[in-house]
Amino acid sequence: MRASIFTLVLLAPFGASAQPFLAPCPAPDSVVVLYQDDADRLALARTLRNGTTWVDSVAIDPAWAQTAMNALVAVYNSELPARDTVVDLLNIHNYPTSTMRLFLVSADPNLPWMQQLSLGITPTGTPSIDTLLSTYGASFTGYQTWPWGASTVTFETQHNVNIPALCSLFEAQPGVGYAEPNGGCCDGDRITDSVYTDHVNLAYSHGWGDCPAGCTERRFWTFNVYPDCSVQYLGSYGSTLPGAMHVPRLQLPDVGIHPNPVDDVLRLRLPPGFVPASEWDVHDATGRVVRCGRLGSNISELSVAGMDRGTYLLVLHTADGPVARRFIKR
Repeated sequence: MRASIFTLVLLAPFGASAQPFLAPCPAPDSVVVLYQDDADRLALARTLRNGTTWVDSVAIDPAWAQTAMNALVAVYNSELPARDTVVDLLNIHNYPTSTMRLFLVSADPNLPWMQQLSLGITPTGTPSIDTLLSTYGASFTGYQTWPWGASTVTFETQHNVNIPALCSLFEAQPGVGYAEPNGGCCDGDRITDSVYTDHVNLAYSHGWGDCPAGCTERRFWTFNVYPDCSVQYLGSYGSTLPGAMHVPRLQLPDVGIHPNPVDDVLRLRLPPGFVPASEWDVHDATGRVVRCGRLGSNISELSVAGMDRGTYLLVLHTADGPVARRFIKR
């Protein structure tokens, strides 16, 4: 699996100039894809808070998105116990309360480009509309005529963008009544950031309790990420997690696993005195046990063949307590 290398870019508060720090934060492409929406949402939220020149830009500020991505990658790569809680157990991401790809436009159905779209024809032949669709990678997805005579068309962009800014460009076209994001609601898990000249602070939170209307309970975990991609765990606060949500954490650091990432067979490096015939189980990213067995005195290999690609937690149950190691299945 090819690793993507990111350069951590930290920004001073209140929209000051970016300050690059050339310390790489490597991550597999699958992790980058996993956190791309989170990074873009953090960048958009910070743009709106600070009121930078990117507020009216359809494109998302790449420097701020890069900053967010590197901070998220650094936490993902860390060996801190709290990392396993927010990444492996709860799998916290920003709940999509707003869309970054879907929007709709309400316009006069007699317009030539609306008539073309009503037939599913693109390009529409109207240069201004076709230019907007082409420039921002927006594809036509549907046409709706309402009983009161209004018509709306829906679009989807290929990449995450600042949808309100894009809608403003469509609203400026003759005959358009309004344009607005199409989708997004409710409440759920969140990741928020505060960016300083010497570190990024990330706060992960898990919400529950009537989240469609607004989560009534929430617990937070906070981290500082530094220019060398090192991570400091600051603590947890808020509501007590429901149930027995807990991922066992490694107690014996000299228990090793390899290769990692793994294809079919996971090999163990066991320390002297390791108690034989230990039970073991494998947890997926949600905490669910997906495989289990017993580790005999002469067994130092575990089969992970047939498991889906992703991140897992191997837990060895020993006489001295649980021993856990994280691994990636290719």
